[in-house]
Amino acid sequence: MKIIIRRSIFWSCFSLFFLLFFSPASHAQTPLPVRIGFGGEIGSNISQTYIESFAGDFLCGVFQKGSAPGLSLFGMAEFPLPLDNFSVMPSLGYRNLSSAFVTNPFNIEHTQDIINPDTTAQIFRQRNYTTNVQTISLDALLAWRPFRALHLGIGAGAAILLHHSYTQTEKLLSNYVYTDNLSSTRQVSSGTFDARTFAVMLDLGAGYDIAISRNVTISPEIRASFPLTPISSTNGSDYRTWTIGFVAGLMYALPVDAPIKFIAPPPPPPLPLPPPQPIVKTKKIEAPMKSILRLSVRAVGMTETGEEIPEPIVAIENVRVTDVAPTLNYIFFDDGSPDIPKRYHSYSANEETKSFDPSLLYKLNALGIHYEVLNILGKRMQDKPNSKITVTGTRSIHSSGDSAAASDISLLRAEHIAKYLQEVWAIAPSRIKIKSRSLPLQASDESAATGQAENRRVEISTNTPSLLEPIETHRLERTATPPNIRFESDIKSNVGIKSQIITIKQAGKVIKTIDAQSPDANGELLWDIAEGNVIGSNDSVTWQMDVVDSVGATASMHGNIRIKKDEQNITRHATDTTADKSLERFHLLLFDYSSSAELSSASDEIFERIASSITPDSRVTLIGHTDITGDPNYNEHLSYDRASRASILLSSRLHKLGRTTPQFNLEARGAKDILFDNTNAEGRFLSRTVRITIERDLKK
Repeated sequence: MKIIIRRSIFWSCFSLFFLLFFSPASHAQTPLPVRIGFGGEIGSNISQTYIESFAGDFLCGVFQKGSAPGLSLFGMAEFPLPLDNFSVMPSLGYRNLSSAFVTNPFNIEHTQDIINPDTTAQIFRQRNYTTNVQTISLDALLAWRPFRALHLGIGAGAAILLHHSYTQTEKLLSNYVYTDNLSSTRQVSSGTFDARTFAVMLDLGAGYDIAISRNVTISPEIRASFPLTPISSTNGSDYRTWTIGFVAGLMYALPVDAPIKFIAPPPPPPLPLPPPQPIVKTKKIEAPMKSILRLSVRAVGMTETGEEIPEPIVAIENVRVTDVAPTLNYIFFDDGSPDIPKRYHSYSANEETKSFDPSLLYKLNALGIHYEVLNILGKRMQDKPNSKITVTGTRSIHSSGDSAAASDISLLRAEHIAKYLQEVWAIAPSRIKIKSRSLPLQASDESAATGQAENRRVEISTNTPSLLEPIETHRLERTATPPNIRFESDIKSNVGIKSQIITIKQAGKVIKTIDAQSPDANGELLWDIAEGNVIGSNDSVTWQMDVVDSVGATASMHGNIRIKKDEQNITRHATDTTADKSLERFHLLLFDYSSSAELSSASDEIFERIASSITPDSRVTLIGHTDITGDPNYNEHLSYDRASRASILLSSRLHKLGRTTPQFNLEARGAKDILFDNTNAEGRFLSRTVRITIERDLKK
């Protein structure tokens, strides 16, 4: 039986696909309309299972094949597809998948005749097994119309079981009755049987539309369903039901705007012939210059250090990034002003502070985090109710605004900081001590305007070091190696270029468009590969450059960029959150003004944290930086001295922990690679640093 059914499914599918793809194409037709309607199906349910029926220990027979009339009622629709003559025909409604099974007649020996108790009778019996299966059915056909009225379809459906029960009866085939009910039929058992939540079916259909008005049709159809999953699987036996039936539907076609027909106006009457004109000597007009447009493009990889990779193979990795940024305990003020500058983020009321979430600070760099320092401090003081702080206001003695305000401005600045924490963050005044002085204890150079700006500040100190501990954030980043692709083009044109656009695609989807004429491009066609996490698979990336000159002539060139295939992770999706490597970045080693020998105390305390993150297979890089003040050559040497000083202290700490010290990579950036905006004091302070990165592979 199973072999016959499988052959039926195979030949039905083969025949329908043959009609779909090898029948002659229909003539051009007007677009198919959207249709909605309702209908019903009357047919036959053909079922197969294997259920043994017993009377005590006696095997009465096996229920294997059954059938019953089937009825379905449903709503239906048809939606045209962009392909000519193809549409989708979904339907949703009620479907009855009940069946009736019967065994062969059997005889249980020694049946007593109640009229003649001393004798036994040979009585033939028959067992019946009736199932009651009610479902909600969702079907969808891909339909093709070789002719306007005829459609052939193939699709799938799912029947969600609402009710599933059975009744098993026994019938006497001889002229006898049962003593318990004086009837020739009695019920053996009934109830529900184990069933799955839904069953999946393959649907085939063929129908013809009969128009009864312009928008209304009757659509008779022959439809068959073949089960792909059983309704029930009990004791190793599958219960499956095939259906074949006649469908009748009443469909309404939604109106479609008819094309506008333009009737050409009658030709105008012929104009009278003009009088003869005198012969005028004309000058030959030279033909316009012919456009010459040639294009050559080369895609090269660009490393972070600017090194070119002629034929790049891009490797995409998920990196678990940990950023550790310092909590700089200074708030800097404008010249002559005691007000907290607007560049520091502040709230106006205590109710607003509930929206402050330190876990979202990963979106900011170290400078952006510093502009949240008052809110970080307020939140930590709320969490540590026994902590106290001292706010010390200072001033510049040479800047014009502070000089005019004299020493009062130092106290006013400290009072403004205390007022914000008290009124907005509800910190008790007894927990904040206010002090003032002229210059800071460790003042910057007052002879320079930059030093004066750095001395206009409020310093925060505390008896609870955790109030000023660094900010640590975590996130998962997608990185690319090499990180950038640069498109180098050679364009030859004798009339000038109107547009130059590069379109980058993966798996047919546009992931980046670069317009060389836009202000953002700055004349350079550079693609940041990891931007937006747009690369989502191991498929190669294709690119195409289209150039249009000033007279409309075009030239195009295309190529591809290979993506490194990782056989172990070849099925990973763009949203995969499994990290390939970890990257920890510490922006903590803050140096005093123009110094390389003395690290701030806050940075010294964090060396334990950095050393604990280093393993023998770690790749450790120390990069020294300076601010933009001072001589560039001096800053170059100063930044290297800072990186070298940090590496010595880090090696010493690893030695104390008994850990192997990996090879350190030292870099000196000086002020060439400016980390933050150095036009204000905060950016300069945070630029006097050594950045330490610790990179480890998590997957081998």
